[in-house]
Amino acid sequence: MKSSNNFEQNASQSIFSKNRISIHGVEFEEEFLAGLVVKHLSEQQSRARPKFSDAFEIYMREHPSSHRRKFKNVALHYYTLFTSQFGDIALDELRHLHITQYRDAQLARGIHANSVRKHNNILNAMINMSFKHLDIDRLSPFRGLQIRGEGEVTRPIPPITKDLLIQVKSHLLKHPIASRLAALIQLNTGMRISEPVLARLDDLVLDHEIPHIWVRRNELTDRKTLTSIRCIPLLGVSLDAARELHKRATEQKSEWLIPQYANEIGNSTCSATLNKCMKHLNFRTHMFRHAFIDRLKGCGDIPVPIAESITGHGRNASEFANYGSVGYTLKQKKSVIERILI
Repeated sequence: MKSSNNFEQNASQSIFSKNRISIHGVEFEEEFLAGLVVKHLSEQQSRARPKFSDAFEIYMREHPSSHRRKFKNVALHYYTLFTSQFGDIALDELRHLHITQYRDAQLARGIHANSVRKHNNILNAMINMSFKHLDIDRLSPFRGLQIRGEGEVTRPIPPITKDLLIQVKSHLLKHPIASRLAALIQLNTGMRISEPVLARLDDLVLDHEIPHIWVRRNELTDRKTLTSIRCIPLLGVSLDAARELHKRATEQKSEWLIPQYANEIGNSTCSATLNKCMKHLNFRTHMFRHAFIDRLKGCGDIPVPIAESITGHGRNASEFANYGSVGYTLKQKKSVIERILI
């Protein structure tokens, strides 16, 4: 019997010793240590796998507009919305399903399809840039997103007649503050409100046979396409308004054409001011551009390329570098604008 008990005791000790490991004199259960090793390896692997936060960091470091406050705020907003929904997901786990679920969540919040497209464009840009910098050989899973309702007009533009434009012009001339002078420049140039508002003083060239204004990059604004970089002749009330703004800026010794709006949100502030003052006429600042293009189309015989060289639309070929040698001259553009002058 005693022999039998010794055998059982030895067997028990043998089994017990197999399930415990001694480290520096301290014994640990093998299962416990195995769990720690697995957890450690998993964390190491996780740290080695780039995450969505890495994509955001790369995007904000490398994008040429990342120093602009509005750009940073918009990118951070979309990044926060995405990570709030999915967490800081590893890039290799991203699937097209994630962007479709994000799309559906934003549409459910009441965000318009056109705005959701802007979300997607920036999130997709983050992924593409991170893949490039991290040498990830993969197409973005956010590409090719379909959004129901995209392109639908939420606020149709009412008919813009010549009589309405004359009323707007008369109203703006009654009290020619800076914002209204900027709008008068829009009237006969078709410029976006940001273009005269964020212009430098030397972008306005008055001592020339054909006075004109340049639209080009500066400290406050990037031009998204090459076609947006251009020069536009100034005629009629638009020239008068430009001269007055130049005079005021010179008196203030400012490097900017409209000093009070020379900041990153200056165009939004100016636009809001103008929209309020023209509300009784059912007119908004972006309608100047639509009206100008309508007048160009109404002539029926103006070649599209020269029209685009004035409005900044089209074929992604800038006149900036070629001005004076090839492309449309100021004289050619002037002859076009003269036909539709208000």
